[in-house]
Amino acid sequence: MRRSGTNYVASRATNALPPAICYHFTASHRSHEDLPRTPLEEAYPRIDFLSNSRNWWARLKGTPPECVHLRDGHHWIATLLPDTLFLRGKRLDRRIPARPEVMLCLDCLAEAAQREIGAYPGRVVAFEPDAQSFSQFFFLAPEDFEMAGVTPELAEAVRAKLESDGRVCEDCRAPASWIWFSRRDVPSLDDVEKIRESAGRAYCAAHGVRRLWQTFGEMKEASVYYMNLPYGESGAFLWI
Repeated sequence: MRRSGTNYVASRATNALPPAICYHFTASHRSHEDLPRTPLEEAYPRIDFLSNSRNWWARLKGTPPECVHLRDGHHWIATLLPDTLFLRGKRLDRRIPARPEVMLCLDCLAEAAQREIGAYPGRVVAFEPDAQSFSQFFFLAPEDFEMAGVTPELAEAVRAKLESDGRVCEDCRAPASWIWFSRRDVPSLDDVEKIRESAGRAYCAAHGVRRLWQTFGEMKEASVYYMNLPYGESGAFLWI
């Protein structure tokens, strides 16, 4: 599996999105050079990047740096923009300077993101994505649901789950901060009634992120065109 730069975003922008979410993400939003960025080596100190994905030609094309494991293509590729949201057609950085956009294999994505997700102190609702069709897996705080195009019905159901309390982690009995919904529980984010009715599985942060990475690892292949990292006081991992 191989993709590059702006073309993959433009092609996905033309696809119809599920009615539950209308997340705004198009090729025009990739031009954002006026704001400062954390240097690549500082943002991802343990990841090696292809030199030809960092040179002047790559910058001219607007393609992000790629980890060395993508040299000959890879079955699992994710584009990570750790600090960036796309709300109502506008790119918004939640951290200044923001960390740069990168393309990573699953192992390098774990290196870049797993510890940070596991250390997030807020409450999390996470939905298992459809391995056959998902192209984005992103975190939204409740205050951004409307701006991101989440329907009022879905927003209300997710908020109710975020506000629930008193459960313990299924794996270690520590206080739970994650609620995980498998696709058996919630096949689609359009199934708002199933979100309301299902209890999901409760985890502490450490076991929640372990469950997420177990799910990623079980996918034979994936091409994730956008993923960010948690921010704010609480939020949900959604997919389209």
